[in-house]
Amino acid sequence: MQNREKSLIFVVDDEEIIASTIAAILRLKGFDAVPFTRSSEALETSRSVAPDLLISDVMMPTLCGPELAHHIQAHHSNCKVLLFTGDWDRADLEIAAYEPGLTYQLIPKPVHPRELLRKVREMLTGIPGALVTGEDRARLRTMENMKQTIASVQAEIAITTARKRSARRRAADDSQESRSAC
Repeated sequence: MQNREKSLIFVVDDEEIIASTIAAILRLKGFDAVPFTRSSEALETSRSVAPDLLISDVMMPTLCGPELAHHIQAHHSNCKVLLFTGDWDRADLEIAAYEPGLTYQLIPKPVHPRELLRKVREMLTGIPGALVTGEDRARLRTMENMKQTIASVQAEIAITTARKRSARRRAADDSQESRSAC
């Protein structure tokens, strides 16, 4: 990563609404995200500033996502690449041409913003599931509380079962003593 406060992310999709929306989501979470609707513009911009991460649609006119990624990684080897596609069959063909020299991850399109953010953080930090959100922490706390509740219930069941066995043994012992006394 370069010497910047925020990670620079290029978001490239030939559909403006997608590129702009993804960039806006990333900016809301503290990233410096720049949307592009033409891969040639992203490539030109990468000549003066290196992105930390390229998020690109696979299928685009002129320069497809894998080709753009290949060119950017050739000049900026530390740039991570996240490709997304809505057409897995055609994506395989597009990516195959660049695969030997391309390091990337692929996600389906559309992607839920939460999943996108998780993947972006993971790629930039190299730590799976890094920087969990408050919602993720709340879910983890709920799961932990559920585990504690289940353990508590299991302990209560074990204690109750042990008491019942003990009571039956005492009753059986008392019954046997009564018969012996007769």
